[in-house]
Amino acid sequence: MSLAARRVIILAAGIAAALLAWPLSQILLRGQEQFPSYLLFTMASGALFGAFFGLAFGSVDGISGGVSARKWVGLVSGAVFGIAAGAVGALAGQALYLLLGQSAIRAARESRFIGLPIARAVGWAVMGVILGLAEGFRLRSLKRALIGAAGGFIGGIAGGLVLEYSTIVFPGSPAARPAGSAALGLLLATGFAVMERRFLLGTLVLITGPLRGREYPLPPGRTTVGSGLRDTISLVPYGEVRERHAVIYGDRGGLAIQPGEGGRLVVNEARVQERIALKYDDVIDVGSARFFLKSP
Repeated sequence: MSLAARRVIILAAGIAAALLAWPLSQILLRGQEQFPSYLLFTMASGALFGAFFGLAFGSVDGISGGVSARKWVGLVSGAVFGIAAGAVGALAGQALYLLLGQSAIRAARESRFIGLPIARAVGWAVMGVILGLAEGFRLRSLKRALIGAAGGFIGGIAGGLVLEYSTIVFPGSPAARPAGSAALGLLLATGFAVMERRFLLGTLVLITGPLRGREYPLPPGRTTVGSGLRDTISLVPYGEVRERHAVIYGDRGGLAIQPGEGGRLVVNEARVQERIALKYDDVIDVGSARFFLKSP
């Protein structure tokens, strides 16, 4: 699967998650009086959206990488992070409104058209940041986490504004809220995709075996290649591949690779015993898997 196809999956996942969460949020709204406080209801609503976004984005890596078991790991971890992200984001938005909406914007006669939508948009951005951090934390890469957080903030604030103003611009329209939700999912996913593309240092193309043709992005930070489900590039179907078999490092100076937990690591037919620099068009053998390194 190409990186272009991966980005399409990310966008589709964002839209699907939002459209699935919206009708359930309407059911939750009907039961609002059952909650002991409006704050808890707001957090529950945010957690609902966060859970669906977490499930959707958490499965992307497994789908694009072709390893079925990886999808389930991503689904579980994504859901956990998503629930927390949505609840914390909703809480942050409500807290910001209570802080700013009742003080700095108190003078505005129609503060509900200014303070509340903006505060809630910030809440969606907070949710996006936590969702963006999730994948980097799972792969134990701080730089990936920071890139994801930046994409989540940009997409969350943009999508949140569209969602919150959809019912203000089109009052009474039954399509306003679901359309705004879809826009939130699309823009949140776009933020992730754009930031991944912005910081891309190179692409590994798998050219042998059952996952032949798969492409894997190499952003700044550490990328592990191995047979483990927690490896950034998981090669479960390949023989002679160990967990954390090789580690690739990326920064402004370029890319480098070094052996991980042992096993056969070869670059351009030469056995690698220590960290070496990589260049575009290198051919890399990790056990029985062969990669081609291409430019972004």
